[in-house]
Amino acid sequence: MIVPVVAANEYSELFKSLTGGYIAEVKLGGRPLYRYTADILSEIFGKVYVASKSVEEGRHEVLHVDGNSAEDVVRAAAQLCTVNDKLLVASGSVITERDALRALVEATASAGADGAVLAVPSRARGGLSVAMSGGLLAGIGGEGQLAYGGALLIPCRLARLFEGARLPQALAEAAREARIAVAVWGGRWFRVEEPVDLIEALELVMPNATYIAADAKVSPTAVIEGPVVVEGGAEIDHYAVVKGPAYIGRRAFVGTHALIRNFADIEEGAVVGSGAEITHSLVGPRATVGRGSFVSYSVVGEDAVLEPNVLTKSVLREGRDRLSPIEVRGRELYKLGALIGRGVRVGAGTVLEPGQGFA
Repeated sequence: MIVPVVAANEYSELFKSLTGGYIAEVKLGGRPLYRYTADILSEIFGKVYVASKSVEEGRHEVLHVDGNSAEDVVRAAAQLCTVNDKLLVASGSVITERDALRALVEATASAGADGAVLAVPSRARGGLSVAMSGGLLAGIGGEGQLAYGGALLIPCRLARLFEGARLPQALAEAAREARIAVAVWGGRWFRVEEPVDLIEALELVMPNATYIAADAKVSPTAVIEGPVVVEGGAEIDHYAVVKGPAYIGRRAFVGTHALIRNFADIEEGAVVGSGAEITHSLVGPRATVGRGSFVSYSVVGEDAVLEPNVLTKSVLREGRDRLSPIEVRGRELYKLGALIGRGVRVGAGTVLEPGQGFA
């Protein structure tokens, strides 16, 4: 039997202003980030355990873990299985496809192996380098074209290797004691490591078809151009325009003449005031964007308030025709707005500079 577990316990100080520090608990497209992996595993295996401080009640089983690492999850999950079972642990900070996780099982079977690790092209910003020989794991670390993709399948008896050892050492020892296949995945795969990654992640979680809940209230003068999801209890007022891909969460409100477009995510209970424009941004649960505001390539934390006429600048211009890169923690981006933490209030008429709050 395979026991599937999602590691949603990863902590980063960079996410403290959004979730208290837990990366996989940020909400995108109406779901906590970890659920993109947990829901896939649930479709495949049924019962799924989630190592998280705030698992949604009744959806998945809670695995209580002391610590914030994948190693801590493996050690805790070992109590769930017998010596003949296999343990599948997948990162809750990764967005990928069903076939990527199925590949672990298929690679194990096709190679006659005891388990497998997921590997992605190193250009995909994966983690540790993965070395393979004859389809099997040969080593961890160093440089290479493949990187660890945040998911592993191992016999439960090997969980003991994670006692007092870091992931690279534990996997290397597992490869010496057993046959561990490498499941190479070249499809959709993205790891959220910093808040700035949420901007790109929006493109992966947006709807590909239009759905309007029966109890959503959409004014007859509003314009909806798909793909757009409007969840139950949401309200879109007169002359508002929603141009997809876009997501409008439960009980969210979009005011008159507002414009929601291009990978905009308005989460549950959020309010967008009249005449405001939201593009390629995440507006968290119960946040408020005041009338006449412009929010571009930005993240607005839950319960935050942008008073009227707040402007987020998302480009740095060098002369009339040239853009300068926006530098955030060693990365260069040509479009990036602001990060407004949860519960923060931004005064009326404030202009937020490109990259403000992300550094």
